[in-house]
Parts: sequence; structure tokens; C-alpha cells
Amino acid sequence: MAVVFERPKSLCDVRLHYCAGCTHGIIHRLVAEVIDEMGIEGTTVGVCPVGCSVFAYNYFNCDMIEAPHGRAPAVATGVKRARPDLNVFTYQGDGDLAAIGTAETVHAATRGENIAIIFVNNGTYGMTGGQMAPTTLPGQVTTTSPYGRNPKTAGYPVHVCEMLSTLDGTALAVRTAVDTVPHIREQRR
Repeated sequence: MAVVFERPKSLCDVRLHYCAGCTHGIIHRLVAEVIDEMGIEGTTVGVCPVGCSVFAYNYFNCDMIEAPHGRAPAVATGVKRARPDLNVFTYQGDGDLAAIGTAETVHAATRGENIAIIFVNNGTYGMTGGQMAPTTLPGQVTTTSPYGRNPKTAGYPVHVCEMLSTLDGTALAVRTAVDTVPHIREQRR
């Protein structure tokens, strides 16, 4: 009988702890599938900071480094410069990348660092209770904006992908979703 569906080798055989409806599990699988497909299991290093992404090291079968809050691109840069033979990625959420880590991300992109940054943007601080994040959309309800984000008082959201796409050092900046099968297939590409 042909195997139709199996766990990628680069994804640990453990139960995910994420909240129901969270997309981290889907994204973890996509990252692991690409690592397997590219045959880079032994040369891949992931860098994860605080927030929900901090647990990614429990799920990937590759070397993982925990970075200080917002500093994953700086840590990834150091790893890549010390070991240019490695494939280095960061795995970050809203608060880490679009709040405290904005400068690290922008400057890594400006320098054209040869790292991949995976940004999981759900528009809230999911791990700490669903508060408004820099990426929360106008009108989006969060625990700290129960009537929706009001740009007059909270400002407008940071559009990270669009911002990074304007920088000369950025090789690729793609915004996509993992809410439907077609979007998941698009994301994997």
C-alpha cells in the first residue's frame, strides 16, 4: 500500500501544545517539509525567541538556538557569518518581530543577510492573552482593544512584508496565509 501522508523527518514526533485554531502547527509542517525536500536536515539551524515561537525547538529535528526577545535576526546573522555553510532561519511572532525586534529585522534585511525569516503574524500577542500587537488591523478586536483597533488612538498597523520589500537587501518578501488548502500550497512554494 502506498503511503499517502506521513510526518516529515525534520518534524519531531511529539504532540503540539499550541492553542486550537493556531497556525503554528501548519507552518511547522511546511518548514519541515521544505527542509526535507531540500535535503538540508544536517545543515539547518533555527533561531527562535520568546512568545509562542520559543517552543519551536521542541518540534524541529535540527539544531535550534533560543534568542533574546526581538534578537533572532542578530543571532541568526552571527551563526550564518560564523558558519556560512549552514542554512539558518528565524521563526518569529508579532511581538518579537514587529515590536521589540523591528530594528533587528530591518537592519538584517538592509544588509542582505543570507538568512530566512519566518514571520507568523496573527495580529495579536497570542501567548499572553490576545492583546493588540503592532500588526493588529484597524477594527480588529483584541483583549486590549475590545471595540477594535482605532487608528486615531492606537495608530496604524505595521505592514512588515511591505516594509521589508522596499529594502534593497531583501531577496524575497511574501505575504500569504495558511487558512485554506490553496493558501497552504501557495505558502509552501
